[in-house]
Amino acid sequence: MACKFCPKIKKFDLIFIIIVCIAVYGVDKYQTYKTEQQKIQAFEKLQKECLYGDKLVCKKIYGE
Repeated sequence: MACKFCPKIKKFDLIFIIIVCIAVYGVDKYQTYKTEQQKIQAFEKLQKECLYGDKLVCKKIYGE
């Protein structure tokens, strides 16, 4: 019994699907990297404020 779906997939379609998957993966990695950098910068800012003596920020960071 032959597969009736398989002959309908062409090489161009398969290559196009692979290219789209790679593009979506790249965009997702870029957005994840960007948000992680923003979180790191915000945390570093809070740490600096704590270092300069802001007790409220210290409690926020370290949960004391």
